[in-house]
This record gives sequence, structure tokens and C-alpha cells, in this order.
Amino acid sequence: MSDHKRCFLHDAFLRHAREMTAFIRGRWPGETDVDDIVQESFLRLSQCPDPMAIQNPRAYLFQIASNLVVDQHRRHITRNELAEPDIELESLPDTSMCPARRWETQSDLDRFTELLDQLPEVRRHAFVLFRIEGLSHAEIAVRLGIAVRTSERHVMKATQHIAKHLESVDCL
Repeated sequence: MSDHKRCFLHDAFLRHAREMTAFIRGRWPGETDVDDIVQESFLRLSQCPDPMAIQNPRAYLFQIASNLVVDQHRRHITRNELAEPDIELESLPDTSMCPARRWETQSDLDRFTELLDQLPEVRRHAFVLFRIEGLSHAEIAVRLGIAVRTSERHVMKATQHIAKHLESVDCL
């Protein structure tokens, strides 16, 4: 770091550090890491290629400090939202299937896959995109290069085909 840059940063720290600390404490009274935020602000200023070219270093530092506080609060909120309370594993219901039910479910899935494979490619894609991926008909139309109405028709015909064949199996 050049001597000019070092002197500039030292001077900026002497001029603005106390004011930044008071600003952060006044604007966010619950903030506990005020000194760290001020220090990080000056660190970021020092990482600028030419901090002396900044027209208003005070405003720049205050903006950095504000952004750091907001980012820190967002991270804190996100961490709290993602944190799940400890769950007693013994209290969770047993969701395992008996072997007969598992075989039946696998058979149903295999049959469904066979019915999907019987469909023409575009119809099958439209059905999967709509029913499984959750896309709208407009999104399907764009993705497959077809009209919205054509997407609706493909999904309807695929649904009818699958329903018809599943009903015939149930009747046996």
C-alpha cells in the first residue's frame, strides 16, 4: 500500500470513525458489533483500487456501514428461519411401509411409467411439465415451441389416456 493511500485511510479513520460509531448506534440501537462494522467499513475502503478518487469518502463509508448492518441482520433472520427446533425422533410417526404396500406402490409407479412411455413425445413432455414440474401452459408452450391451446390439449389427452388405462386395471 502506498504512503499516500495509507495517509488517506488514516486521516479518514480519524475524521469519521467516531461519527460512524454514533451513527450505527443511533440508527440500530440493538447492534452489538458496532466496532467490527466500523472496522470492516474501513477495510473495504482500503480495498478500493483508488480510494482517494472517491468524491465523498464520508458518505461512502456510511453507506458501507449501513449495508453491512443490513446484511448482518438478513443473515441473522435467515439463520433463525432455517434453524429447526430439535425433534425427538421417537415422537415421529413411523412412515415406513410394509413390504406388500411397498411392492404395490412400486407396481403402480411402474404401470404409470409404462403409460407415460406410450404417449407421443411432445404430449408426454407437456404432461410431465404441467403435472409434475408445475409449469403453466404458457411456460410449456414456450419451452416446447407449441401454442398454449396445444399444450392444454396435450395435457388433457395424456390425462385421459392414463386415467382410462388405470381404471381398466382397477376393474380387473
